[in-house]
Amino acid sequence: MRARLKSVYHRLRNSRVARDERGAVAVEFVLVLPMMLVLIVLAIEFSLFWWERMTVSTATFDATRAVASGHTPAEGYALYDQLAGGLGAAGSDGGFSLSVQPGLRSVRSRTNVTWNWPFGLPAVLGANPEVQLKASAFFRLEEFWPGPPSKFE
Repeated sequence: MRARLKSVYHRLRNSRVARDERGAVAVEFVLVLPMMLVLIVLAIEFSLFWWERMTVSTATFDATRAVASGHTPAEGYALYDQLAGGLGAAGSDGGFSLSVQPGLRSVRSRTNVTWNWPFGLPAVLGANPEVQLKASAFFRLEEFWPGPPSKFE
């Protein structure tokens, strides 16, 4: 019995059907392609998300710094609109607020804008398609110490 199984095994192993691997690459390609496409699209969407997140943060910081350095709040809003207005998904949709507190000698700003995924792949995967991009900045206006007095008492 053992010899018979051994001969059947050798015949199957050496047969043309067992050695024929035509089409194996195509099957592997079909199995791997969808996963690779999902990973590529997710990488593109995440990079776009990160880019717009950094743009909102930078626009908020720069507008606050402009007001803290002597510009008017209207110029701060205009600067934010200029920097963040070019965003496709988030943009300047009224989520930016700027407050000047002269009593505390400070300038504070907050941004909260809604961002939608461009391709919607996270929604297909079950995630929330809308993300809130939040940023804030705070500048305190300090007068620098001018140095020691010219004469000591």
